[in-house]
Amino acid sequence: MVLLKEAAILNWAIPFAGALIAPLIGFLANKLKDGKAKNVLLGIRDWTATATAFLAFIFSILLVVDVYTGDSGYEWIIANYWFMPIQGQWAIQFGVLIDPLTVMIASFASGVGMLIMIFGVGYMKGDKHLNRYWFLMQLFIGGMVFLVMANNFFQSFVGWEIVGFCSYALIGYFFTKKNKQDPREFTIKEETEGDYNSHAGLKAFITTRIGDVMMLTGILILFWFAKTVNYKELMSDLTWITTLKNNNVLLLTALLIFGGSIGKSAQFPLQFWLPEAMAGPTTVSALIHAAAMVKAGVYMVVRTFPMWYMGLHELHYDILQYYFIVVGMIGAFTAFMAATMGMSATELKKILAFSTISQLGYMFLGLGAGGLIAPIDNGHGAFEVVGYFAGSFHMLSHAVFKALLFLSAGAIIHTVHTKYVDEMGGLRKDMPKVFWPMLIGGLSLAGVPPLGGFFSKESVFGVSWELATHEHNPMGWVFFTFAAVAAIMTIFYTIRFLGWSFFGEKTEHVKEVEKENHGHLHKPGVTLWLPLWILMAGTVVLGFLSPLVENFVTKNNWFAAMSVTVEETIVPYGHFLSHTFGFEPPTFWITLGILAAGGIPAIFFFMTRKWDSRAMIEKSKFLKGINTFLYKRWYMNTAIYWCLRKFKRFAELTYEYFDLKVIDRTNYVIASGTMKTGEVVRKTQTGILSVNFIYMLLGAIILLAVLLFTI
Repeated sequence: MVLLKEAAILNWAIPFAGALIAPLIGFLANKLKDGKAKNVLLGIRDWTATATAFLAFIFSILLVVDVYTGDSGYEWIIANYWFMPIQGQWAIQFGVLIDPLTVMIASFASGVGMLIMIFGVGYMKGDKHLNRYWFLMQLFIGGMVFLVMANNFFQSFVGWEIVGFCSYALIGYFFTKKNKQDPREFTIKEETEGDYNSHAGLKAFITTRIGDVMMLTGILILFWFAKTVNYKELMSDLTWITTLKNNNVLLLTALLIFGGSIGKSAQFPLQFWLPEAMAGPTTVSALIHAAAMVKAGVYMVVRTFPMWYMGLHELHYDILQYYFIVVGMIGAFTAFMAATMGMSATELKKILAFSTISQLGYMFLGLGAGGLIAPIDNGHGAFEVVGYFAGSFHMLSHAVFKALLFLSAGAIIHTVHTKYVDEMGGLRKDMPKVFWPMLIGGLSLAGVPPLGGFFSKESVFGVSWELATHEHNPMGWVFFTFAAVAAIMTIFYTIRFLGWSFFGEKTEHVKEVEKENHGHLHKPGVTLWLPLWILMAGTVVLGFLSPLVENFVTKNNWFAAMSVTVEETIVPYGHFLSHTFGFEPPTFWITLGILAAGGIPAIFFFMTRKWDSRAMIEKSKFLKGINTFLYKRWYMNTAIYWCLRKFKRFAELTYEYFDLKVIDRTNYVIASGTMKTGEVVRKTQTGILSVNFIYMLLGAIILLAVLLFTI
């Protein structure tokens, strides 16, 4: 290592240590009787938690420098620190993997996490359970970095479960709070299910466990046949792929591992948990959506991308094309489906949650489409794997602007004391320090040039277009169509929540809040608005840094095991400064058309208010039905709870009529009969010796009689 070898360990070990130190400081503070000293110590606890994320970020940045200044490829692997052989064939290892992908994710997980922690100092001030909050938040950041820095599947799975546990605990953070959903939305009908917050956390835990079981099964199959789960060994020697192919489990293994990503990244059909995750504090929502948890699923697809890609294009196992088709189609459909839901939701954080699901779909779409494109000669004696960068770059871009949007939403909710956009309005002049960051974040989400979201989304469009026009694969048109329609809806609902929040007249609710605060709204403190402006700056400049990001992300030779010969055809379009898809036709002009198609009507509906969307919906039964359908999330959530209630009723009837009346009664009959038989037999045992001799004599006579008649 060029700078510090231990940086690869410290960037996740420090948050883990901080998770123990911060609650300890809080515990000691609560023992103090001096109020002033107690407050000082509690302040130290809060900023200590923030400092651990900052230190983790610093060590991650040191690794960025190492990757840029050192050699690329396998040299970025640090040797195993612990090795446990099993029966001489298999081995479970512990170590760290340093390559551009892991360093990039570790950097934004700790960097964005640090800004979220700073925001939390002000946002969570006065909460009575901050010891638990800081413990879980630091464990969350450390678990995410541990996950991506691991050098094998088993170690990654440990981090995978750490972030899963933290998300469950933080989503249900307000577990004693009665916080039912808005009656206009789907409500939980079962009275015995408890508080909504705790239920939301449990829902996230159970739903993601479905994917986790699939993923663990796939890892175990891989371990059994490949004799290793070490990433370097799997991607440097492809013989194990042939072993899986010969045993007819190649495609199954790939799809099972992908199942974990479906659950963690809330893709169809396991997307139900993420909107409910809004029950937790806004800082938790930001961390889940931007820096951790949902990005873990995308990471696993990107990490395994070279394995399946080389199996398809180097070993020519065409069955793996179905893996990439499944990845792309699930991403495409999820991007479209979640975008439709975001168009009708009224809760600000929930709109952003649907946008997260949709943007994650874009990432999977780009990776799926890219996997179907054969390597392309870049004209410099090497080949490019287009698509590997598309999903990775959109993951980075999304981390920045989505953290910006969630923290901005938290600042608004903190000020006006409501989470519903139709109870806001007219906040632009009162909250300029929040308005501008949220505007930039929203435009980046919508893909407006020249912000970071535009460049990253264009990379996904470009890969789909490349697949359609130059590979002549019809799936490319399918992917591009889904992506384009979802983008139209994205700009529409983005302007919708911006318009409802900041433009128009102040609602009666906002005016009531002003009255309670002596005629004005409370201004967000520096810990609330400073992270927003830092993230806004990152969103603005990230797109122009995309060539550097692409050079960094692709600075590896995980594809070096390939020996394919590719035709000398330069990528014919779509490279900005010879790198990232950007200001070039045809996708750029299509993007402008998309922005106009979704943005112009949204401006008339929600900015200028010249068109009344509510009146149009009320006048048309068709539009009202569509709006209700989207508002109810395609009734998928309702259907699941209906099935669960029916299953519960079936279980109750089974217990009542089968368990009690058949199984239990049979047990009682057998037990009762045994006891009565025992009582009858017991009466024959008088204890008198002469009687016992008589019984013995009768038994002998009967035995002799049987022998005489049977011989």
